[in-house]
Order: sequence, then C-alpha cells, then structure tokens
Amino acid sequence: MFKSQTAQPLPARGLTRVPIGCVHPGLAQPRQSFPAESIEALAQSIRLHGLLSPLLVQSEGGGQYLLVAGERRLRALKLLGRQWAEAIVLTGGDGDLALIALVENLQREDLHFLDVAAACRRILDSQPITQEQLALGLSCSPSALANRLRLLKLPERVRDVVREAGLTERHARALLGVQGEARQLELARQVAERRLSVKQLEALAARNIPKPRPRLSPILRDNRIVINALLDTVRQLKAIGVPVTSRVEEGEDCVNVIVTIPAVQSAQR
Repeated sequence: MFKSQTAQPLPARGLTRVPIGCVHPGLAQPRQSFPAESIEALAQSIRLHGLLSPLLVQSEGGGQYLLVAGERRLRALKLLGRQWAEAIVLTGGDGDLALIALVENLQREDLHFLDVAAACRRILDSQPITQEQLALGLSCSPSALANRLRLLKLPERVRDVVREAGLTERHARALLGVQGEARQLELARQVAERRLSVKQLEALAARNIPKPRPRLSPILRDNRIVINALLDTVRQLKAIGVPVTSRVEEGEDCVNVIVTIPAVQSAQR
C-alpha cells in the first residue's frame, strides 16, 4: 500500500520520516510480550502528546526498513491509523543493531527480565561476541549477566507462570534451586496466590531439597562380607575364652546377626 512512497528527510531534527507500511519488525526483537491494553494506552499517549521517541530502523533498500527498536510504538501508531512515523535510520552489523535494540529497550525500564535474558542469549549465539564483551556493552558485570542467562534454564511453562504472575527476578532465581518442573510450577503458583516473599519461597524450596543418601562402600554392599566379618569376630572371642554364641536370621528386608555374651557374674566373696 505504501511501497510507492519514499522516505522524507527531516534535517532540522536529524530524523527521517518513513512510511509505517514499509517498516517490518525483525525476528530478534528483545521484547516478546505485547499486551493489548499496554498498546492501547501508548496509542492514547501518542494521540495526546505525539511520538516522543522515534523508531530505530535499518534500511533494507527499495524503500523498506527493518525495525530495530520501537515495536510497541509501531503497533500503537498502526492502531491509530497513522501512515508515517519519525525514525532514526541506523547503520551497522547485525550484532551492533541487536545490542542497540536491547540497550534501547533496557533504558525504558519496562522490558521483562526474561526477555532480556533471551535477547542476550540470541546475541551470544548468533554473533562473534563473548559474554564479557556483551556485559560491557550492557554496562553490567559478567556475573550479573551470567545470573540473568541462568534463568533460561527454567522450563518454558515455569517461565510462563513467572511472567504471567509478575514474579520478580529473585523469585525466578529461587525456583532454579527446586528440582523438577512440576514442583517448580507448584511453588511458582503458590508464590502468586499467597504473595510469598523471596525468603518464604527459598524456605519452601529448601524443604524439598533431597538429603544426600550415604554412599555404601563396595564392601558393605555385599551382606555376606559383612556377616562373615562379624562371625570372624565371634570366633576370635571364642578363641580367647569368651563364651559367646551367635546366630544369623534372614528376614524379608534385612539380615539379623545376633551375638549373645553371658552377663558378667560378680565374684563371690
């Protein structure tokens, strides 16, 4: 519909006016959730105050643009029936643009931490960049980035509950310590329903960490070896004159080795 239109430079503001119908969202957008009520609220704000922040786009040639950042704004403009949008046309490699998109969204402070983690993982998997370099680009410590990436180890269903219930990042980290997707889901729902704090969740999670079972040495795994060792001790006691007796009783779940030693009699005066 708008393919015959051309972009109109706005030199006074350093922006470009682009046809909305020629702007296409990219597949690697950091934001993955676009609630309808949020888009409607933003549309009303744009109607009243105008588009305060331009879109970030990359030219694809032929009058087409790839959206780098601003998908919520783009959706709101479409909802308003607008045909044009002010945009900044960026140049750079895919990795640079992906990082710019992520930083731009982070500066707005409403990007979900799971979306941030997923966007970081996509950048690391698709670009020749180290985790340390990405952390530097995001102005955070490597350990903070590593902790954020660990959240992606949560099963998808658990992440969905975390997102829908509005759980915090610290809640999500506590769920990482819970074994089993079913138990993680159960605890996540309890947090949402009972409004549990992170400490309360951590206490519940700690109760469900299985205690490590003591490992038996190979020697103790064979009952015959243990029984023979006990009977050898009985024989040694008999050899030194102790009137000791023994018997072995095999049960369904155990083997009883019963050793009987006579009570010591007081010496008669």
